[in-house]
Amino acid sequence: MMSSSSSKRGLNKQANKVMEASQLYWNNRRPRDTREHHQDVINYRNRRQYSTDSETATDNTHRNTNTDIGSLLSDRESKFSTFGYGQSYPYSQHYTYKPTETLELFPDPDAPEKIVRHKNCCCTCKCREDKAEPVYNQPAPDVRSVQSPESDKNKDKFTIIYDQWVEWSGDTSMHGIKYIFHGSKISKILFLIFMLVFVGKLGWQLMESVKSYNSFPTGSKIQIADPEGPPTVTFPTISLCSHNHVTQSYLDKNPGLDELWQVIDSWDEKRAREIDFAESRWSKYSNYTYTQVLLDGGPDINNVMQCEHFVNECYENEVFGDSWLVRDLTLAGNCYRINPEGLLKGKGGDYGKLSLKLFADLNEYSTTNKEQPQVGFAVQFHDHEQYSSAMPTSFWMSPGLIYKADLSLLREKRLPPPAGRCNDTIEYNSYGRHEENSCLAECRDDDLIAKCGCVLVPPPMPQNNPSVEYKNCTLQQWATCGISAWRDFYNRYVNSTRTDKMCHCYPACKETFFKASLSSSILSGFYAQNHVAKLPAGYGTVEDVTSNLVVIDVYFANTQETEI
Repeated sequence: MMSSSSSKRGLNKQANKVMEASQLYWNNRRPRDTREHHQDVINYRNRRQYSTDSETATDNTHRNTNTDIGSLLSDRESKFSTFGYGQSYPYSQHYTYKPTETLELFPDPDAPEKIVRHKNCCCTCKCREDKAEPVYNQPAPDVRSVQSPESDKNKDKFTIIYDQWVEWSGDTSMHGIKYIFHGSKISKILFLIFMLVFVGKLGWQLMESVKSYNSFPTGSKIQIADPEGPPTVTFPTISLCSHNHVTQSYLDKNPGLDELWQVIDSWDEKRAREIDFAESRWSKYSNYTYTQVLLDGGPDINNVMQCEHFVNECYENEVFGDSWLVRDLTLAGNCYRINPEGLLKGKGGDYGKLSLKLFADLNEYSTTNKEQPQVGFAVQFHDHEQYSSAMPTSFWMSPGLIYKADLSLLREKRLPPPAGRCNDTIEYNSYGRHEENSCLAECRDDDLIAKCGCVLVPPPMPQNNPSVEYKNCTLQQWATCGISAWRDFYNRYVNSTRTDKMCHCYPACKETFFKASLSSSILSGFYAQNHVAKLPAGYGTVEDVTSNLVVIDVYFANTQETEI
C-alpha cells in the first residue's frame, strides 16, 4: 500500500512539472496583462489541488499504481489549449475536445469520488457522485477534429510571425506599437490608425527631402595657393561711403539750399510736396540735379588719407597706375572705390595686408547728417564687377577705432532650370554683374522712369542697358514725383501679402563673395599724438585725431578659395 501511494505521488509530481513547464512556455509566447496572468496561475493551482486532496484521503487505500502518465497529461494539457484566452494555441490547434464519459482513476471503495472530465469542465476536474455540477465550473472545449495539412501549414506560419511581432512590440523602445496588440478593440484600432498616419507622414517627408536634395545638387571645391609661388589671392574692391553726403561749407555758400536739402535728403514726402519752387530762394535750385549737388558739395577725396599695401603706398603700386581710387555716386552719397578693377593680389596674413586711414571731417557734417546717430564710414568688400549702390548691407566704422578685417574668398556656382533657379541668360546689367540685388536696383530705376521719367542717381554702367535712357532727376522732379514714387516702390516690394511678382530677379549662376570677420580696438593716445601734424587745416589736437580718424587693416585669413 505504501509503495502504491508513493508511486502515485511521484506520478502526480512528474505530471505537475510537465504542466508548469508548458504554462511557462505559453506565457512567454504571448505577453499578457499581469493581473490576468496572476489570476490564471491562481485558478490553475486551485484546479491542481484535487491531487493533494486525493493523496491525503486515500494514501493507504489506493491500490492501482499502473495508471498511464500519458492519460493524465492528456487530460491536463487540454487546460492549456484554451487557458484563459478563449481560442486555440499551436500546442493543440489541430484538435479540440468534447465531453466524455466519467473516467475513474484510483477507485476507492471507501471514498465515493471519481475523477471525471465533465461536460462543463475545461480540464480534468474532481467531481463527486452526489453533485450534479463539478467543483470547478469552466466552459469545456468543443469537438476534436483534424484540420487539413495545407491550412494548418499556413496557420503555423502566420502564428509564428504574429507571435514574433507581439514579442518585438513589447521589447521595442517605440512604446506605442505594443498597444496595437494589447488592450481593447477600440484602443487597438486607434493606435493602428495613428501609427499608419504618422508612418505615412514620415514617408512623405522623406520623399520630399530627397526630391529637394536632388533638385539642387551642390559641390564644394577648395583651391589652396602655393605659398612659394606667385600670389594668387585676389583682393576685393573696397567701397568707402561717407555718412556725410554734402559738406556744410558748400551749403553755406548757397543760400536757401541748406533748407531745401534738409527736405530732399530726408526723403520726407509730405514736406517735399509743400515746397514752392516758384519762390525766389528756391527757384534757382529747381534745375539742380541730385548728382550735381553730390559732386560739387560732397566730401573731399583726400579724406582717404592713406592707402598702403604691405610696405608700399597704393599710388606707387604699378599694378594700379593712376586708378587705385575712383569716386562712385550712389543713393548713399559719395563713395570711393579702392582697387576698382580688381587688379591687386596678395598673400595671406601680414604679407598681404592692406592698411587704410580715413578722415571723417566732422566739422563739415551738414545739419541733416548731424541728426543721424552714426558718423564715419560705411565699408563694403565685394567683387570689382559689383557696385555699392546695388549692395543692401555694409559695415559701419566709426572714428577713434582701428578695425581688423579678416577676409575669405568664396565663389558660388548655381544651376539653371530645371535643376536650379539661376538666370543664365543675362550676365551683366546696368549695375554691373547680374545678380539679385543689381537686378532689383535696375527694376527700381525702371519703375521711377515709368512714373517720373528720371532717376535720382544714374546706374554706374548704363551702357549695359542701351534700351533705357537714364536721366537725372532735378531737385524739383525729385521733390514732386521721385520721393513718392520711390516710397511707393519700396512699400509694394516689402509687402509680404502681395501675390504678384514685381521684379523677376533670380540668383546669378556665378557669384563671388568676400566674407569678412571684423574686430576693433580704440586708437591709443600715443598713436593719436603722432598723427596730429598730419591732420587737415582746421584740426590740430589729439582729440581731433580720435574724433575723426578711422584705421582699417585688411587681411586674408588664408590663401584658400572656396567654390560651392
